[in-house]
Amino acid sequence: MVNERQKYVYNTNMSVSGLYAGGITWSNIVNNIVATLGVTIFFVSVAAFLIGSLMYISGFVSEENKNKGKNLMIGALFGMAVVLSAKAIFNTAYFFVYGN
Repeated sequence: MVNERQKYVYNTNMSVSGLYAGGITWSNIVNNIVATLGVTIFFVSVAAFLIGSLMYISGFVSEENKNKGKNLMIGALFGMAVVLSAKAIFNTAYFFVYGN
């Protein structure tokens, strides 16, 4: 017989695509997706910053390239700041929801 307290206990270990993936939980899946997206977007921003700096350095040829490079570097810095702050907010929310 199941007591009143055990009726509302849920198992958080779920199968992914019908396959048991070694005890992977939904919290692990969400954390892995967010971590992967964060790292990917951060490195794309770093690449954009480097391209922008090359365009800025080559600005002696064309003033237009100098302005484009400066704008690209500023945008890349904003992108890095957004990714890092979103990661911090996610980690805080993740801690309060899952406690790890």
